[in-house]
Amino acid sequence: MIVLFLSFATIIAYGYALGGLGSYAVGVPKPMPIVLGLSGGTIAAVAALLIWKKYLEEIEEENRKLQEQDKEEDDDESVCGGQE
Repeated sequence: MIVLFLSFATIIAYGYALGGLGSYAVGVPKPMPIVLGLSGGTIAAVAALLIWKKYLEEIEEENRKLQEQDKEEDDDESVCGGQE
């Protein structure tokens, strides 16, 4: 859920930067919204990617453990001849 909010924050911050860039078109230049929007959006994007990567690594570890358990169960069945 946090990744979703960080993704929204990225889009909003980059939109804020675009709004600051649009201020140049109307003749009232405001560089601060551009800087804040780009830096805030980039920080939020990097944070979202790092959290997502950590989540994917956890899922991969879980899948690896499940595959090892399945393999051990299959090995146990083959040793017992499939009879219990």
